[in-house]
Amino acid sequence: MANEEVVPNRFGPDTRHDFHVLKDGDLFAVFPASGEINARDATVAEARSKDGLFFRDTRYLSRLSLSINGTGLIELGHDARPDDAGFRSDLANSRLTDRLGTEFLDFELHIRRERFLSDGLYDQIEISNYGTETAELDIVIECWADFRDIFEIRGAEPTERGDALPTAFEGSEIRFGYATADGRTLSTRVRLDPAPRFDSGRAHVELSLPPKARRQISCTVHVSEEARETDTGAEDVGARHGWQDPTHPTPSFAEAKTAITARMNDRIDRLRRIRTSRPSFDAWLSRSASDLAILTADLPTGPYPYAGVPWFSVPFGRDGLIAALQTLWLDAGIAAGVLDFLAATQATKVDAFCDAEPGKILHEHRNGELARTGAVPFHHYYGGIDQTLLFVVLAHAYWTRTGDRDRLHRLLPAIRAAMDWATVYGDRDGDGFIEYARSAETGLKNQGWKDSEDAVFHADGTLCVSPVALVEVQGYYVAALRAAAELFAAFDTEDDAKALRERADTLVEQIDAAYWDDTLGTYCIALDADDQPVRVSTSNAGHLPFFGAALPHRLPRLFPTLTDARMLSGWGIRTVATDGARFNPMGYHNGSVWPHDNSLIAAGAAACGHTALARQITTELFDASCHFPEHRLPELWCGLSRQETAQPVAFPSACAPQAWAAGAAFLCLNACLGIGIDARASRLRIADPVLPAGLDWLEVTGLAVGDCRASLMFRAREDGSANVEIVDADDALEIEVTSTRARR
Repeated sequence: MANEEVVPNRFGPDTRHDFHVLKDGDLFAVFPASGEINARDATVAEARSKDGLFFRDTRYLSRLSLSINGTGLIELGHDARPDDAGFRSDLANSRLTDRLGTEFLDFELHIRRERFLSDGLYDQIEISNYGTETAELDIVIECWADFRDIFEIRGAEPTERGDALPTAFEGSEIRFGYATADGRTLSTRVRLDPAPRFDSGRAHVELSLPPKARRQISCTVHVSEEARETDTGAEDVGARHGWQDPTHPTPSFAEAKTAITARMNDRIDRLRRIRTSRPSFDAWLSRSASDLAILTADLPTGPYPYAGVPWFSVPFGRDGLIAALQTLWLDAGIAAGVLDFLAATQATKVDAFCDAEPGKILHEHRNGELARTGAVPFHHYYGGIDQTLLFVVLAHAYWTRTGDRDRLHRLLPAIRAAMDWATVYGDRDGDGFIEYARSAETGLKNQGWKDSEDAVFHADGTLCVSPVALVEVQGYYVAALRAAAELFAAFDTEDDAKALRERADTLVEQIDAAYWDDTLGTYCIALDADDQPVRVSTSNAGHLPFFGAALPHRLPRLFPTLTDARMLSGWGIRTVATDGARFNPMGYHNGSVWPHDNSLIAAGAAACGHTALARQITTELFDASCHFPEHRLPELWCGLSRQETAQPVAFPSACAPQAWAAGAAFLCLNACLGIGIDARASRLRIADPVLPAGLDWLEVTGLAVGDCRASLMFRAREDGSANVEIVDADDALEIEVTSTRARR
């Protein structure tokens, strides 16, 4: 996802993985278990720490640290709320002398810090005195706002910056400001209660705390972004979190906590329809639902799952589309929001700097100063080769799942423009395949989902030179052609649906002829600039079955290549086989394990009758989740073998949470259950269900099929398959259970 040309260090120097994340809309906070935010400017490394409160790709608060009478605190423990909307840490004093000279030993004062985001950051500090003397305390809260762009934190060197505005101290508030280079004023307001005294920029709250007494200090942080009077063309301005009117009272701690809890529960409930015989499996599903909830922002076009925190907390086309596909069977609302946003931001002209072409779907949208001023090309960036095709695939899947004719009718122009892009711009040389090559040196060199610079290489390790035609992208094109054909036919357009279907069938044969490698026993990852196959065994080929682009007689050889020891780590399928020239289990794309990648492979295997493989992948991802904190699957982990490691080895700079990693649980599970929904016909199909290993039963309640509802119970058999019981269903709903495929 990162641009290697613009960002020399993909993730920045801070690669610790003990950070905690809170998010609310465009606002997110990253901090360690102590709760301290301490990205200082003393060194480059500290300035590039991921700590901070961020809003729209800018760090609005870089320091929020707490000390008592000049001493630091001892961390005792921390926990997050189950809905991931809040965080709490427990701390104690280190040895100190109070304002009257009384000495307090370690652990005589207990400090509880509770924090959440709800249109701002709320931090409540409760101090309890368990000593035998009254404590005269000087609580010092140090805060600062550096207003650094997220790309600068990740390593970019800006050639132009705006100006810091004077810090203001007034009553109980500290105000920080920054005038951007493109005519905006950014503001951070920190309010403390009780009101402090200010000294050298620090806030001092003096408390007298008798034995066994406790006191609270509340800290609220709100941010805003507005156009200055001299700015005549700024877009997206007037954005705030918190005080819409600076004179308006802010919500209390309790009011704000109630608001964020309600928002989170509403989002989580959309996916919380599954219960199993195994609490740890339920915990994985619950964590995945919470992660998607915390990542989802309510945009004017509807809900959109931002890609991941900390570096990708913005709309990504590919990530949003895949997360929507993964969760569609449970919650069609995410897909509706993703489709509407991407249609609204679809490119209408050629712009080489941001890799835009008419009909192309957005890859990434950034709103920081460097993106807006053109220092990086990501304000509206289109440099991905697959999201335009996936947009059409999701539109058709949404249509089938919901029968929402009005939305699809509105989307038809965008769908047609996307298919025109594939013909006019996607197929650069007219050979029938979709290729990528960046239009400007500032763009991404590799534009598939494996977009790191060394992700596409030949058998001898030589990097491929673009244009490159990735194998999975051709599969997406097959599915897009068939999807467009059905949509155009259903809506009686003048488009030639028959020609699109024939083109899809022909393309499947072309893929087989150009990409299949009999020696490897799988499809090659790509065709290079000379249309020569890139003979490396990778997970990319595993996407073809899900999108209906693999010939049936290839499957008995394709699937075993994904499950032999070179590809299957025991914690999931690797991105590259261990005998690949650039295989590295610690590489970002060259040997690691990605949950979303595995989920697409599992879904494709199940669609082709290979339910045992779907079950195995689901079980291995679940096993991995048991070793990550709170059952949260990160963006990726290292591809070291389970025979070598007692637990999956974390990739320290991976995003966590990340949308398509969270969505993997739901797509994998549906691959096992075999649930297919056609709301247009009020039909629910269940084909060859199995349960992941270790589950005796699984219940799905209140599954929506148009205006109908159904509740299902699956019970495991000894052979790994599952019986299905219809617990409850509306009379108008047609339910069909089949067991026609041989389970392999």
